[in-house]
Amino acid sequence: MKNVVLFLILYLLPTIAFGQQKVTPAQDPTAIGNAFFKALLDEDDKVLGTIISDDLDVISFDGQSIDGNLFIQNIAGGIFTVETGVVTDAVTRQYNNDAAVMTGIWQAKGSIDGQGFDSTVAFSVVSAKQAGVWKIVTVQFTPVSQ
Repeated sequence: MKNVVLFLILYLLPTIAFGQQKVTPAQDPTAIGNAFFKALLDEDDKVLGTIISDDLDVISFDGQSIDGNLFIQNIAGGIFTVETGVVTDAVTRQYNNDAAVMTGIWQAKGSIDGQGFDSTVAFSVVSAKQAGVWKIVTVQFTPVSQ
């Protein structure tokens, strides 16, 4: 009986009382954008593999285009590492319930192929629903002058 009461208090009551529900990245374009930056910081290629589309295109700081598979390989292989990363001024705009653009500023420090970087970039993360699930389809990083 204690377990049932505990379950009701911890799980159902907040949902009933406040209308809350757990939101996973697959259900929300802002959550998927945040999950992307967290996965970069955690160097978590497995999470990235679940939230990006098969045809992801990343435009890097220097204007180079990288496809999703190579991007994930670079994360998994330690070629692209992020020591620190902070997202600020993030705004997500959703269109027709199946496309969204998240923009903001990302201050990051890390390395790319052994070359250190300490950069502030403006970013755009475009996501779209694919088979009812949000996936990131393109990401662009643009250096911000300081």
